[in-house]
Amino acid sequence: MDWVEKELRVAALTGACTGVAVMLPWALEGSMSWLALLLIPAFCGALAGLLVGVIAVGGGRYALWSNRVWPARSHRSWRHRFATCTAAAVTLVTAAALCWLAVTAGEISTDTDEFPPWWIAQAAMTASSYLFAYLLAPATARTARTQERLGEV
Repeated sequence: MDWVEKELRVAALTGACTGVAVMLPWALEGSMSWLALLLIPAFCGALAGLLVGVIAVGGGRYALWSNRVWPARSHRSWRHRFATCTAAAVTLVTAAALCWLAVTAGEISTDTDEFPPWWIAQAAMTASSYLFAYLLAPATARTARTQERLGEV
């Protein structure tokens, strides 16, 4: 199983778990059926997770390209670069989508001291995408040339 498949599976599973976690209080309250409140949000969350996963794969592919142009010094720095590129792609696209949703819903107001809840969602998506990308970073055979190896071309 390659890193793309792992990334998409983890994204779909995380989205499904998030969908269930959001609806769990209403399901425990008993206001509606368990099936409607847990199965449908899990499905919708998995679809949203797959969309975020596709964006993360795009960021990962950019990190792989950048490693050809500018090789990482170590495996650890490669994993951080891979995670940073992935999290940056997810953050930029989801921030644009969340801003668009907030503007179209008319929730932009500067006269309130209330913290926007979509910022919390954005921070959670960024942190989880960085963590998962760091853990799922593919191995790379190409490392930076050290000073001793600069003469060997």
